[in-house]
Amino acid sequence: MIGWRTIYAAIFVATASLGSLCFYILQPPEAGRLSETSQVIRSETGQIMNLRLTSKGFWRERVILSELDPDLIRTLIAYEDQRYWKHHGVDPLALGRAVFDYLKSGKISSGASTLTMQTVRLMDPYLARRTFTAKLRQMLAAIRLDAHWSKEAILEAYFTLAPYGGNIEGVSAASEAWFQKPPKDLRLNEIALLVALPQSPERRRPDRYPDNAYAAKIGVLNKVQGRLNIDDDAFNEALVEQLPARLVKPTSYAPHLADRLAGSTLPGNKTTINEEWQKQVQNIVKAKIQNFPAPIQAAALIVERRTGNVKAYVGSSEYRSEERKGANNFLTAVRSPGSTLKPLIYGKALQRNLIEFNEVFNDANFYRGGYNPTNFDNTYSGKVTLKDALLRSLNIPALITLEKLDPRIFEAELANLINVPATADKEAGLSLAVGGFYLNAEQLVSLYLMAIDPEMSGRITFSSGLNQNIDHTEAKFLNIRAAEQILHLLIQNLPNGERVAFKTGTSFARHDAWSIQIFKSHIVISWFGTPDNQPTEILTGREAAFPLSNEIGLALGLKAPEVPKLQISNGASLPETGIVCTTLIDYPENGAWIKSDNAVIRVIGSQTADWYLNAEKFDASQKQVQVLEPGIQRLTAKSSECSQTNEFFVEFQKEEN
Repeated sequence: MIGWRTIYAAIFVATASLGSLCFYILQPPEAGRLSETSQVIRSETGQIMNLRLTSKGFWRERVILSELDPDLIRTLIAYEDQRYWKHHGVDPLALGRAVFDYLKSGKISSGASTLTMQTVRLMDPYLARRTFTAKLRQMLAAIRLDAHWSKEAILEAYFTLAPYGGNIEGVSAASEAWFQKPPKDLRLNEIALLVALPQSPERRRPDRYPDNAYAAKIGVLNKVQGRLNIDDDAFNEALVEQLPARLVKPTSYAPHLADRLAGSTLPGNKTTINEEWQKQVQNIVKAKIQNFPAPIQAAALIVERRTGNVKAYVGSSEYRSEERKGANNFLTAVRSPGSTLKPLIYGKALQRNLIEFNEVFNDANFYRGGYNPTNFDNTYSGKVTLKDALLRSLNIPALITLEKLDPRIFEAELANLINVPATADKEAGLSLAVGGFYLNAEQLVSLYLMAIDPEMSGRITFSSGLNQNIDHTEAKFLNIRAAEQILHLLIQNLPNGERVAFKTGTSFARHDAWSIQIFKSHIVISWFGTPDNQPTEILTGREAAFPLSNEIGLALGLKAPEVPKLQISNGASLPETGIVCTTLIDYPENGAWIKSDNAVIRVIGSQTADWYLNAEKFDASQKQVQVLEPGIQRLTAKSSECSQTNEFFVEFQKEEN
């Protein structure tokens, strides 16, 4: 007879086992292999631009069920687990059949394996062993998974981890690798193959075992035709359609973009990048850097004005260049912006009515408490207009304006806008006007977005609706009137007649060269400098950075900005000086292109002013002047109170025989 102690012990063991089982099921399952996926960067159209495998070398993308073809989901369930939506991880009916087969044959049948059970095997390879104990643990794990996860989440996990041959895991990677398309655009023939492959991914690879792959595809189609009511025409078409002959893995580019977005969650892995623009800009930057000796580097960034969407992102000329340290992302390198902040200084002063659009400055020696800066060429121009001061990037007028603003207040505002830490002990002071405020290219373009389009936030984004860059305040920088005035000031005509709006900058000792170019719908920023921030003897914004930004604009067909007409009265009394400046030079116009066969050009303008061509004084009463060398000419007219300088290009025509 069985004693009471034995019965009590049995009850205790049964109770403890049941308790342990309940405790196990109540514990949330671990994600396992699902926790690591490949970093995939896609363009705005979904094209893969950069792929980085998992630590174990798999191409695995996280799948979102809504991004799959609904027929793929229906076909998988019809083929693998018809009662998927009804059972709780384990199908009792299928299990009963499997047990019967086991008792009859002595072998474990796979017929009881539900999609949930397959998913837990994929999450934990230990459960994939074909033993009775592993099978039992697999069922318990499936029950637990079903208790904690939705049916949709389990399907997403399956579609993320299922193997499809080689190092391809997940239906997103498989669809791209086998068919070069996303898994929302699959044909029935392709769906059948993707349903069949995970059961034997290597032996059914269509590139190595086409007969096996074809047979597996036919098996799926035959099994699901009646279950899904597939019409005969679609069925027959799927039977004869060819399977892929090779597995295609994407070519990775935009490496700095991938570095920049590492760890970011992008919906569908999609960015705002235009893949064709990205490729073109990379090629242009790579070609341009060949004109400069190592270790000089270059970088470029394109941002859409109205949205802040990044359309091209090139952090260096060549990622793998050791000589130029190309793996560094120079778009995030903190550097001196040189004179690129001058338009922002003038814009804020215009907004606060501290200066006027037709302001005249006295460009002369500037001395403040031991600080005695000069212009870039160590000369002074006397009375100059605001337009001339900005286009010539004169330092003294910018310093005068910044002094009116209060440099500490203005610096604090800039820092707040781009959310950089306060540096009260290292204030730039007046040196901010000549590049004493340090930032990176992303922050600089953000400031210009706010300055040129004040109704926008100024945030730059890498994914539509998802801000990935600068967590700055929503405070407005300039009002619309000041923004329009700044855009007017930046507009100029190149010697070839091209109408452009840009500002260049060259930092102290020529460490950095910048160009910010404004187009109708975009802003292009370009940078040159050295990886270790050493001075150079050759870099300037005008000669290095601007040709790069302008070539990018021309290559992409970007148009000049639309500039509304300003209501500025000529001859109005100006604050501070009371000076009235009228036009001194009527011809040649600024930016004109003149062809001459005798090197003598006409000049029209004030007869009371002193006239200079390339700093050489001449008598303008004859209304002409001799040009000694072709190329860019600098014509200046100075009156007692005002000065005007026009730059134009002269081309010598050859005489025809």
